[in-house]
Amino acid sequence: MKFMLDKRFILLAALVLILVGGFAVLYAAEADETGDGQADLSGFQQEVLVKGKVVKIISEDEIIDPLSQNPVMNQILKVRIDSGRYKGKEIAVINYQTDNPVFNLKISEGDGVIVALEMDRENDKIKEAYIADHLRQDELYLLLLIFVVLVLAIGWRKGAKALCALLLTMVLIWGGLLPGFLHGYNPLFLTAVIAIIATVVTLLIVGGRSLKSITAIVGTLSGVAVAGGLALVVGKAAYLTGFGSEEAAMLLYIPQAAKLDIQGLLFAGIIIGALGASMDVSMSIASAVEEVKRVCPELGIWKLFQSGMNVGRDVMGTMVNTLILAYTGSSLQLILIFMAYRETLLKIFNLDAIASEVVRALSGSIGMIMVIPLTSIVAAILYGRNKPQGSEVEDAAVKEVNGR
Repeated sequence: MKFMLDKRFILLAALVLILVGGFAVLYAAEADETGDGQADLSGFQQEVLVKGKVVKIISEDEIIDPLSQNPVMNQILKVRIDSGRYKGKEIAVINYQTDNPVFNLKISEGDGVIVALEMDRENDKIKEAYIADHLRQDELYLLLLIFVVLVLAIGWRKGAKALCALLLTMVLIWGGLLPGFLHGYNPLFLTAVIAIIATVVTLLIVGGRSLKSITAIVGTLSGVAVAGGLALVVGKAAYLTGFGSEEAAMLLYIPQAAKLDIQGLLFAGIIIGALGASMDVSMSIASAVEEVKRVCPELGIWKLFQSGMNVGRDVMGTMVNTLILAYTGSSLQLILIFMAYRETLLKIFNLDAIASEVVRALSGSIGMIMVIPLTSIVAAILYGRNKPQGSEVEDAAVKEVNGR
């Protein structure tokens, strides 16, 4: 039986890797066909994004910004192209500067960069090249590698299962949830379906087919349902539109013809945000109750419920703080702007952006809090009525002795 479970785990891990690899191959093939990411600008021009490395700074010239009339320093760089059809070619690239530090890129010799090539389609030649951004993917890949190594080194088999669950969740989100939004499907219904699948698959991978997994699944989905329902009711009553950020407004101008439900996307984001914390809390409580039952098999439903609640209260003490700090950190710049301009609390709390974040943080926290009693109840009932392994043999032995 153990061999079969190991075999299933290996097959599941292979399936996940195949799916992720397939997405990567498809993306790479598409990038190669389009020249590493290109966008049509007109009938005869084309912009191609390629990777490059700065070989030399040719010159730095001070010019007058045409809009602000302030002096700025433009750079002309010698860059070696490291991807696409021009790989290995060295070209002169302009790094445009303005008097606004938001749009400026400080480039030094040896830096990795993203180069935008404006192509003349008629002559198939590079018309102009300029720096689009820093090349950051190598550092991100290194951070990802450190993450994977630490998970496997500390978690061993459990860590491998956690990575498989993470990969499956990413496949569900990138391969199902986001494309579904762009195709115009109902955000709440689609998010609910993806959340159920992600929860069931993740907890079954981590906990196996056991009472612990069933308990965690029921507790997680119940808590997320509370968070999503509460956010929906309060959000509708508070007239939240979903346009609390610039990114939401930009969705109105995407190339796809789908009519996006911006308000629905706000509530979908709240559900997804509450899902991770709810799974964490529910699995912690389910594991604790299982361990208590194993050590003290004589405990009944009420004692197991109390044990689950005690563990849940300790988790709640830090998890609520974690959620609030996470949401506060994501809005730190906005909060600083309000403090700098000394805006009144009346204006701050009634802004769509702030109200949306408050609803997001409090709904997620309330959902996570409700996970504690719900998971404790389910765990107490399932483990309280279930005899521990080996108890049936012991009962039979006792009866045999008594019969003699």
